[in-house]
Amino acid sequence: MLTALTFALILTSAVVVHELAHYLNARSVGVEVRAFSVGIGPVLLRRRWRGTEWRLSLLPIGGYVDLPGMAPKVGDDGELTHSDEGMAKKGLAAKLWVLVGGVIANYILGSLLLAWAISLQPAYQEIVTGVPVPAEGSIVEVVNEGSAADSLGLLSGDVIVAVNGVQRPGPDVVVDQVQTADALRLTVERGAETLMLETAWPLPGSEDPPLLGIQISALAEPVGFLEMVPQTAAFGIRVIPSMVSGFVSGFAAALTGAENQDVAGPVGMVGMVNQATQVGLAPVLLLAAVINFSLAVFNLLPIPGLDGGRMLLSTVVAFRGRPFRPGQEEALHFIGVMAVLALIVLITFRELGALLTG
Repeated sequence: MLTALTFALILTSAVVVHELAHYLNARSVGVEVRAFSVGIGPVLLRRRWRGTEWRLSLLPIGGYVDLPGMAPKVGDDGELTHSDEGMAKKGLAAKLWVLVGGVIANYILGSLLLAWAISLQPAYQEIVTGVPVPAEGSIVEVVNEGSAADSLGLLSGDVIVAVNGVQRPGPDVVVDQVQTADALRLTVERGAETLMLETAWPLPGSEDPPLLGIQISALAEPVGFLEMVPQTAAFGIRVIPSMVSGFVSGFAAALTGAENQDVAGPVGMVGMVNQATQVGLAPVLLLAAVINFSLAVFNLLPIPGLDGGRMLLSTVVAFRGRPFRPGQEEALHFIGVMAVLALIVLITFRELGALLTG
């Protein structure tokens, strides 16, 4: 249940922030917004405010904004004609500003979430800087039930401040001692209490190499949220080329049946959320930041139906000096959306197949 709620919160917050930016940018250039919905599907509640119908819909997995002028008008005889309202009346600069709003919002939210995650878990700075963070010990994130660590009495949140005489060991040092030592002597801080845990090692029946049965991360010097925001914002720009490359290779792998390590579908995302929620808030924030950066970059791709595709076609119309035939642009967007949905379905089936086959 916690995994489902966390997944819904991450996805809905990312989409609602994205759509809210479209709303704000549209209003800033004088485009009225017909409706704004938190969630999708049947409308549960609705209220009209400032010319917009604000909706709360049944399925909490996203949201949408309804802008006039984004589709052709349908006459009484069923004939399509060009819209003469809202977005259709705006110039290229105004259209691009409205369309790019969601991308900017997800980028900003991703930067803030990543800075928050690093302020909670300073070892995550390595993600942004590429430089290993000096460890001040190791913190136990998860203790596997029935493991050697469980029998020793280790708990989630314990800080390993020494292992076999090595002071302030990072995770690599702890792992090395676990795999090579013939005894384990751990000094652990649990709140204001200091504990000494000792055992012959490895325990009878242990695997080769022996495992302690914990997930640990480096304990590093604290870092401030505001201090990290400029660095995470710069990081969000630097990763754009690699994320675009990842999307291209991931979709190519989905079509060819090759191994895919670059793009996750719904099943993969739920699995990552499940792992993150077992560890704590910092990994959840890190995953939410990655999802927001991914949404920002994905929506910039020049695929019809996505913000990038709409920006591309708006630019083409502006340079050719005349619009597409009524309905033609919408048909391109429909094809683009169906193609993206087909790829997502294909990736989902592959993930389900991998899950069912172990």
